[in-house]
Amino acid sequence: MERFEVGDKSYFIRMDASVVTEAKKVHNKAFREALEAGALLRKALMSHMKEQGVWDERKEAKYQEFIKEINELEYKLSAGKMKIGEGRELALKLAKVRGDFRDLIAERNLMDANTAEGQADNVRFNFLLAKSIFDYDTQKLVYSSLEDYVENGSTSVSMELAGKFANFLYGIDEDYDKNLVENKFLRRFKIIDEEGRFIDKEGNFVDDEGNRLDAEGYRLDQNGDRVDVNGHPLNVDIDTAEFYD
Repeated sequence: MERFEVGDKSYFIRMDASVVTEAKKVHNKAFREALEAGALLRKALMSHMKEQGVWDERKEAKYQEFIKEINELEYKLSAGKMKIGEGRELALKLAKVRGDFRDLIAERNLMDANTAEGQADNVRFNFLLAKSIFDYDTQKLVYSSLEDYVENGSTSVSMELAGKFANFLYGIDEDYDKNLVENKFLRRFKIIDEEGRFIDKEGNFVDDEGNRLDAEGYRLDQNGDRVDVNGHPLNVDIDTAEFYD
């Protein structure tokens, strides 16, 4: 993999065949330990979720409904033949539906990660990462061991490195969200910027309803002062407010 940057440092990924072989052994060991500890197999997960009320026929029907709706909205937006304003509303609806779909499957995905296979897959991923990411300047591994990565995995740098490694390992498009149909449309007509933030015709930051925002996402009034969602100034304070008898 080519050199990439995280923060102010450079890294690269190199995965040797011996590391892949060792990762299989680590995976198998973690799988056996997870089963011995009582973890479910993936094939039993759906039945378990139904028993626990986490996933039922209603949610399964909603899941299928979301897939169909997303496909339909993507097709309509991609086909065009509508006013830009109509396209904007369609793009925003598609983004909301996609977000609701992600919320629906979030708990199911979390439970899948706790299956025997999910736990073993996670250990394999961590092992491969620890043995495959190198500091570009020193040409040495960033992590001395699997344990070293697990211990430091919650740092911002480690999390970003994990994202880069996941993209490499699973062939994920780093610009996946950017290349979604709705985001392509919104960027094409300068409704959002390259970072996905809503902008007006003058390039000012706004929310999806057109209200002015500053660079940090605070809503602004006509004078450029920060206000709350109801338009009230943020600088009011009960401790300094004036009251009268």
